[in-house]
Amino acid sequence: MPLLELVNIRLALQEKTILDELSFQVDSGDIIGLLGTSGSGKTSLFRMINLLQSPTQGTVLYRGKDTLTYQPTTLRREIGYVFQKTYLFGDTIKENLIYPYQLLKQEPDFQEITDYLAKANLPQDIITKKINELSGGEQQRIALIRSLLVKPHILLLDEVTASLDEENTLIIEKLILDQHQTRNVTILFISHNTQQAERLAQKILYLAKGRISFYGNKGEFFERGLNNE
Repeated sequence: MPLLELVNIRLALQEKTILDELSFQVDSGDIIGLLGTSGSGKTSLFRMINLLQSPTQGTVLYRGKDTLTYQPTTLRREIGYVFQKTYLFGDTIKENLIYPYQLLKQEPDFQEITDYLAKANLPQDIITKKINELSGGEQQRIALIRSLLVKPHILLLDEVTASLDEENTLIIEKLILDQHQTRNVTILFISHNTQQAERLAQKILYLAKGRISFYGNKGEFFERGLNNE
């Protein structure tokens, strides 16, 4: 059984078709890069998987069960989502980094938090800062760490390195791959950077005008020059 499956998905908003006839499967441990032009429906697809948007038609299955039958909070513990536009709540970084433990009804593990900060190239004392003291790139990394601390089975990443320089982009890519290797996290990521997709992905899902124009092995995608279409 696939970990995640989309069956004949269609999404229409105000009579405009965003996604049309989407069907594909995601197996446990996959790393899938979502590519496509702006407006092709990539973010809408993530929102639908994470119960932030309902399909007009079709079914999203997680572990063989329709996602609409899950409580949103339950599903979102299983499927983490890091938005392109960083969302941090409250006033402080500490609030955001202890929230996963509250969600899991556990005591905060500050050593684990410190380890993640180091892996994301962030100083330990950043936890004492207010959100508005951080740069966009720092906020983006905090949002990623917050999601990782919940220990989801699937991680949806929407342009999570968009605000980072090359050095920190590579650091975050390593952190993402480490999560895949050590915890077998299944990862779907949106990127406009085809070089990043080539570094990270095992498979490529290419959307064009709301439809799948390619879904398969990364090597075949790049060998056929489909990234230039």
